[in-house]
Amino acid sequence: MKRTFLIALCVLTVASVALVLTLPGHQGTAPVLFWVTQNDPVKRETIAVFGQWLAQQGLPPVEIRIDNTGQVKNGTTGEPKALIQGASGMGGDLIDVYLNQMELFQATGMLTDVTDMAREDGFDYGRTYPAVRSDFVIEGRQYGFPRNVDVTMCWVNRDTFARYGIPLPPHRWTIREFEELGRRFIAAANPPGSRHRVFFLNRVWPPTLRRSLGLSTFNETLTRCTLDDPRNVEVLNLLYRWTVEERLLPTHSEQEALAADATGWDSSFSLFASGRFAIIYEGLWALIRLRPKGDLHLDAVEPFNGGFPNTEFGTGAVAIYAGTRHPTEARQFLRFLASEPFNLLIARSSDSLPPLPAYAKTDAYRRPPGHAGEAEVKDAFAAAGRDIGIAQSKSPFVLPSITFRIDTEAIEEVLAGRLSATEAARRTTERINAEIELRVRRDPELARLYAERLAIQRQIDARRAAGRPVPAAWLFDPFHLAYYRAHGWVEPEVKP
Repeated sequence: MKRTFLIALCVLTVASVALVLTLPGHQGTAPVLFWVTQNDPVKRETIAVFGQWLAQQGLPPVEIRIDNTGQVKNGTTGEPKALIQGASGMGGDLIDVYLNQMELFQATGMLTDVTDMAREDGFDYGRTYPAVRSDFVIEGRQYGFPRNVDVTMCWVNRDTFARYGIPLPPHRWTIREFEELGRRFIAAANPPGSRHRVFFLNRVWPPTLRRSLGLSTFNETLTRCTLDDPRNVEVLNLLYRWTVEERLLPTHSEQEALAADATGWDSSFSLFASGRFAIIYEGLWALIRLRPKGDLHLDAVEPFNGGFPNTEFGTGAVAIYAGTRHPTEARQFLRFLASEPFNLLIARSSDSLPPLPAYAKTDAYRRPPGHAGEAEVKDAFAAAGRDIGIAQSKSPFVLPSITFRIDTEAIEEVLAGRLSATEAARRTTERINAEIELRVRRDPELARLYAERLAIQRQIDARRAAGRPVPAAWLFDPFHLAYYRAHGWVEPEVKP
């Protein structure tokens, strides 16, 4: 049945693309590139500015058409559709690649290795934030370039706190301060005997909380999952207490009920604006959704931490489909992403941070037309990206999507009361490590890399046991690199 469905889907996909190719107006003088992305005002303006940039560069015109079929509400492209199109030779020329997708798409061979052309054309990974390099560089090879760089913070609705007479959270706060302030807020916003309708926070990102306690999903060389650690058990117990016992966060069913009370996929922003959430944990791009909600008095503070301040830092990258019929024009589009006109567009739109860090210091970013009062919040996001932002930990020995699924399932089991935190941590670790072993066993080339990394891990363990620093080049996990540097455990680099 699954095979029949996939064959039918492939046929329909090919037929759909063939139909588009025969539409009136498709056959023009300018080459047409299809961009698999969301159809929103920023993308449409990007296409317009790209046309202007081509003219300024003295290059012939290129037509960009958006393909947003398969887009889902969380802002990521539909993986099955993109994979089927790529496998059938009908993929979009340009593909937006989001969280957990780069490794999956690259493993299928559907992405162009742009390492050499990026170096020649000035859109190499050195142009953007070093901390997000692992989002579009795999084992030293580059497969795209950021169209934006997102850092996640806690958005605070000042009016909601004032309504209940609760003090605002500090810019940098601890887990204990979060709990104490959250309990006070919930008690004030939901009096005894009333229906629980107001929550302190919409969601918690477990990896960030774990990292604040000094724990990553993997070890330094990304060869083993390390979630069978007491610190993960502590995080799982905290999530249960905050969600089930103290009601600081909504349960999954309550999230669905709340969404039914709001409009559209951006229900969290409507609920935040109306005071149903005091805080929402989202990226800078949330400004695009919050601006139309009215005159909100906003603040942005760091995620609460257990000793090591950190937050999510990642990219929405654009990759070139390996089967594109217009490689030269697709290459020009990636070069455009590293240009001043595009970075100024992202800066003034607030669609996350511009890919080139220097543009987060401009007035276009800090005080865009009509939004001059956003400078303080914008500065907080830029500082967080620079000072505490860390990319996702992704092992080359297991697909990130598999890691995320296993981890999420375990958390849901804990919140539902079906697993203890200790058992969930153990099962998560066993399942992820089993996936690592399976993939390594099936791929001789990956097995060689795995053996090399294991040898390095043994050296790291020996040095740490002896209290000696380790070379930065041995730390393949972005969290461990940041954590070791913060604690002075990295060997000083010798300059030539």
